[in-house]
Amino acid sequence: MNLKNRIPSLAQIAPVYAIAVVILYAWSLMRFSWRAPSFINYSTYGEIFVIFSYLMSIDFIESLIVIAGPIILSIVLPQKWFHEGFIAKGVLLVSMGLGYVAYISEKVVPELPFPYTLFKWSPVVLFLILTLAILLGQVKFISKILEDLSDRFVIFLYISIPISVTCAIVVLLRNIF
Repeated sequence: MNLKNRIPSLAQIAPVYAIAVVILYAWSLMRFSWRAPSFINYSTYGEIFVIFSYLMSIDFIESLIVIAGPIILSIVLPQKWFHEGFIAKGVLLVSMGLGYVAYISEKVVPELPFPYTLFKWSPVVLFLILTLAILLGQVKFISKILEDLSDRFVIFLYISIPISVTCAIVVLLRNIF
């Protein structure tokens, strides 16, 4: 089988990418806005913009890494498992995977002992997330809801991509000069 036929189209990738963008950027912007009052007290507006530029650049890279997972699974797994219904299965995989990462992030606290058992069970949890994404993605009702929801989130790409590219240029220029 041709590799080109196994890669989802841009129309299929965009809604899944939009879900990853909304989750990652919202998480980062929430944490940035939490720290913004202290930035205003101790930094200039230029320094705050540079911090924001680094944040958006990292989020852009993270979102590309996250979307690479479903694309690779679509290529590697049999077509009926993941390629067919890519949007619903990809949205489920991305949202549950990022939810698990957020859960891990909350459990790793410098003042507390490191949660070794959480990481020991991570392969099992990731396998369960993949299995749930494949199985729930085949349910027509859930699939339709996820496709409609992710389709509406594509509008955020019109905002996030230009901001991310602009911020990446700022970061590159700052590190070059």
